[in-house]
Parts: sequence; structure tokens; C-alpha cells
Amino acid sequence: MQNFACSFRPKVASAIAVIFIGSMLAAGVYLRGSLPAAWNMLHIPANTPLFSDTRGITHAIDCVLHGQDPYAVSTFDPWHRLYNYPPMWLLLRYLGVTSASSNLMGLLFALMAISAYLFLLNARTLLTAPIVFLAVTSRCVLLSIERGNTDQVVFFLLVSGFFLIYRRRPEIRSRLVSALLILLTILKVYPIAAVTVFLERRRWRVATITVLAAAGALLATSGRRLAFVFANTPRELDVSFGAFPFFYALSRHTIHLLTPVFVDHRSAAPLAALLLGSACMLAGILVGSTASRILPPLDSSQTRGAIAIACLSIFCFAFVAGSSFDYRLIYLTGGLAWLVEDLDKRQGLRSLPLALLILLLLWKPFWLSFTGELIDGIVFMTSCLWLGNSLFSRRKDHQPLDTQRRRKSAAQRQSSMSPIP
Repeated sequence: MQNFACSFRPKVASAIAVIFIGSMLAAGVYLRGSLPAAWNMLHIPANTPLFSDTRGITHAIDCVLHGQDPYAVSTFDPWHRLYNYPPMWLLLRYLGVTSASSNLMGLLFALMAISAYLFLLNARTLLTAPIVFLAVTSRCVLLSIERGNTDQVVFFLLVSGFFLIYRRRPEIRSRLVSALLILLTILKVYPIAAVTVFLERRRWRVATITVLAAAGALLATSGRRLAFVFANTPRELDVSFGAFPFFYALSRHTIHLLTPVFVDHRSAAPLAALLLGSACMLAGILVGSTASRILPPLDSSQTRGAIAIACLSIFCFAFVAGSSFDYRLIYLTGGLAWLVEDLDKRQGLRSLPLALLILLLLWKPFWLSFTGELIDGIVFMTSCLWLGNSLFSRRKDHQPLDTQRRRKSAAQRQSSMSPIP
């Protein structure tokens, strides 16, 4: 019983956040009469019917069952949207999933994401407890639940997968991580960026093989429909983050002549973000051990360290891609968990500034604003610097924890074996 209490104590903040959300929704249903009205009461834009992104899949399955191509027609979608997910999700029809299962599937997606937050986020001090609470109750997390987006499933599989894999023997972890990333890439494309988890320990060969295998599996399962996945995905300014809203808002408030460039040329914002991110990664490499004064080194030999690398890479990839809906910011909770763990060690407040910036981004307004996009850009640049420093810098203090322990124990054995003068 005492062991259970000790293991549950770090989860209190996230558990209270989940209970708070449930209580507020219940109160909203009682006061306003419906769940969509309750979401609107919490300032989360709700669609009717609920779980609109889940319905993008379930109603597309209805199209397939009626012999139609959901990438080309939107006969059954309540909002007449074309299907923009990889074909693997349509295989749910063999499990009996149809539009009649939308609410059940949306609820299942939400429970998967909530369990991932409970697994991932620990808070052991009075400083980190509010950070975890605000992360779980943030606008972007609630938006992902209301929409029933599949990023919740991918996030759950990533978090739970890493926790399970890191319980296995170190010699087979790489193969299991590769298999996990291939699966996630087939489901959502973006997780291919998480192969950076191999780079912190210079496993270039494994990373290259994983990228090729993931890309091959994606092409094999999606084929020509992969082009429709990108073409059918809208590029929005509101309820979005990424290179396009960032450079659009920045140019509108600085150099107005650049605004039409980012609007008319779809590749302009991604290319600018790629250059900016590369420069920040290079800066991270050059500063070396100095970065450890303001950012905790990412360690892929630890579960949360590996999850942080994977999630930050997915966030940066999504940013460079141009425009992603705000619910994809839930991947930042992976990096936040590592920052919180560093703060819990009571070794200073170096992780606090970035943790607060991530919270501000998770709570940013859904409409386009200069302040919100400025925070978005700062978090992107800091994440690139952090990844560049942790993955590619050859500083002495940046060795995996298990390597440091092995070298320390070897040094101790050698000193004990040396002759006494």
C-alpha cells in the first residue's frame, strides 16, 4: 500500500487536472444542456456533432462501404470534407467501425490520450505541480479531445511504446523502437521525424535504415493516395501553428511586402522555417556545454529523455511543414515532462523559462495573433537549438547516463586494483 502511495504521488497533479476537466464539462452540460455547449463554455470551439476529426475517418469508412473514394468525394461527411488521413485508418471497417461508432471511437481516443498524460507527467514539488496541471487543462489538449483527433492515438502509442520498450533488454531496444516508429509513420506521417532518438548516441546506421523502412512502408500502404493526404489537408491561419501562420503574422507586423510571398507561394514559409531551424541547430552545436546552463541535456538512454527527443522532433517537423492545427501541440508535453523532471531534481531553475514558454503556447488563443505566433516561433527555435545541442554537440558532459555509469564504475575498479605504494 505504501509503495502504491509513493508511485501515485507524482501523478496527483495530472489526476486532479483530469478530474477538474470532467467536473467542468459535467457542470457545463447541467447548466447549458449539451456537451457542445459545455465545450463552448470552456472557450473550446465545439462542432456539432462532436468528435469532428474522428468522424472524418468513420464517415470516410461509410464512403468506402458504399463503393466511393473518400479522397475524391465527401458524400457522407457532415462538413463535406475530403478524407486526409493515410489509408491505414480505413482498415478499421474490418473491426465493424462505421459512422455509428463515431462517439465511441472519439471517447476511446480521449481516454488513450489522458492515460498517456498520466503515464508521462510527474510532479513531485509545489513548483512543478501547477505546470503539470496547466499543461493537462490547456486549450490545445482540450481541443484535441473535443475534435477526437488521431494525434491522440499516435501520442498514446508513442508514450506507451517507449515505456514498454525501455523495460526490455538494451540490445533489442533499437529494433523495437524502429518498428514502433515505422508503425506511427504509417498512421500519421509526422512521426518519421522521431528517428532523431537514435542520433543522440550516434547510431546513424540505425536511423538511416529506420527512415528508409518507414518511408517505404508509408509508400507501400498509401501509394498514390499519399499525395491526396497532403492536398486535402487545409492550410489555415486560425487554430493553427507552424511556419505559415508564424511568418504571415511576423511579416504583417514588420515587412509588409513579404506577406504576399508567404500567401501566394506555398513553399516559402516551410523553406524559411527550414533555414531558421537549421541555423538554430547549428547554434546549439556551437555553444556546446554552455547550453546545459539553461537547458537540461536530452538523454535517450532514459525513457522520458527518448520521448522528449521524439516529441520535440515531431513538433519541429510539423512546424516546418507549414501549418498544423493546434491540437498537434500536445507533442510538446513530451518535452515538458523532461523539463519538469529536471525541475524536480532541485538543481536550479534552468528548465523553468522553456517550461513556461511551452505552457504559454499550449494556452495560446485560437485566432491568429502576433503574440501567439511569436511564442510559437520562439519555442520552435529553442527546440531546434536544444535538439542540435543534445544530438550533435560533442561536449564531455553530454554522454548517455548509462555510459557515464559504466565509465565511472570502470574507473573505480581500476583504482581499487592499482597497487598501494
